[in-house]
Amino acid sequence: MIVKIFASPTNYTLDTLYKKDANEFLIGVEKGAVYALENGLNLSLAVGDFDSVSDEEKTYIETHAERTIGHPVKKDKTDSDLAITMALEMDPALIIVYGGIGKRLDHTYGNILFLKRGNIIFMNDYAKMFMVEPGTYGIVHDHDYISFFAVEPVQDLTLKGFAFPLEGYNLDVNDPLCISNQGSGIVSFTSGKLLVIQASD
Repeated sequence: MIVKIFASPTNYTLDTLYKKDANEFLIGVEKGAVYALENGLNLSLAVGDFDSVSDEEKTYIETHAERTIGHPVKKDKTDSDLAITMALEMDPALIIVYGGIGKRLDHTYGNILFLKRGNIIFMNDYAKMFMVEPGTYGIVHDHDYISFFAVEPVQDLTLKGFAFPLEGYNLDVNDPLCISNQGSGIVSFTSGKLLVIQASD
């Protein structure tokens, strides 16, 4: 199963980014729920405290989503955290979050931390971010830049095919060496955890 979460900010074009999968579960969060429904998607679930939507929009969500779960405004989790936690409980093969990358740097950073919790991708029209475990990966993308950051110390990092190749480098968590690379290629490393951010101007 793939869980797809539609969050805020809605700086993503669903016609471009969203592709229907046979076994998918769709969750809308706040304004993201409104946006998904207005674009003709059938939400299995809408979740949040709904403080960012109008009364009319909340009624629209409750009328059109299969199920709606409301939460208090004062709580210990962000709305995105609530949605991701519920998604992880379904034990999906992949979670894709549309949105979650925007001007609120605190929320964006918080969402980066969520990437440690499973096979999760955040994306919008100009960026995509995810984490990978030790191994070898072919990465093909159409963004202007691709950057790699060590979330945990990364050993034997090799980048092949990119504009700036690398061979057997130990990337520390405080080392920004691998920012703003370009092109597609092969990434491999033997230990640690690697954050991958693809971005366009």
